[in-house]
Amino acid sequence: MREILTLFLPIYFILLFGLAFAWRSWRTYGQTGINPGRLLDNAGPEEITSRYFKLLPLLLLLVMVVFLLPEANYEYLAPIHWLQHEYLQTLGVAIMSAGLVVILLAQGQMGESWRIGVDYDHRTEFVRQGLFKYSRNPIFAGIMLSVFGYFLVLPNAITLLIVMLDLALIQVQIRLEEQHLAAEHGDVYKRYCEEVRRWV
Repeated sequence: MREILTLFLPIYFILLFGLAFAWRSWRTYGQTGINPGRLLDNAGPEEITSRYFKLLPLLLLLVMVVFLLPEANYEYLAPIHWLQHEYLQTLGVAIMSAGLVVILLAQGQMGESWRIGVDYDHRTEFVRQGLFKYSRNPIFAGIMLSVFGYFLVLPNAITLLIVMLDLALIQVQIRLEEQHLAAEHGDVYKRYCEEVRRWV
């Protein structure tokens, strides 16, 4: 399984960061002239979520790099040995892959409205088609699938910490975005919240 993971993980993160963030940011900027990266260091909860989501890619890649080094180095990440089973790793690969598909689909369905963070400066179109008919936050759902799958693939202290921080801070970020959307779209968004669940 290690041989498969040494191939899968680099390809996965190239696709995740290359397609879901670099290419999508470039495309959105090309369509709108707006930088979609809106993670601001405003005081309060937004500052905490902003700093964490800027740090998250480095944490994910750090774990992968240590895993790809000679096996003895992986012990520094405090692996959870009783969870290291090939069938759990296979399940984790499947969940990570599903998460990436969900992220990419939802981003495509958002079109020019896609942002990383809350855009206080530009009004965005309210999106409720595609996956957004079933979840108010399919991109965050895809991210949670991805990090949980990553934990199953490489169960250790860092990936466990990532899962716990994501569970907490994504909830905070969702509430910040919901407040903004409610202020921007009024009753239309409130009715949407009554009809569609926050997750699924």
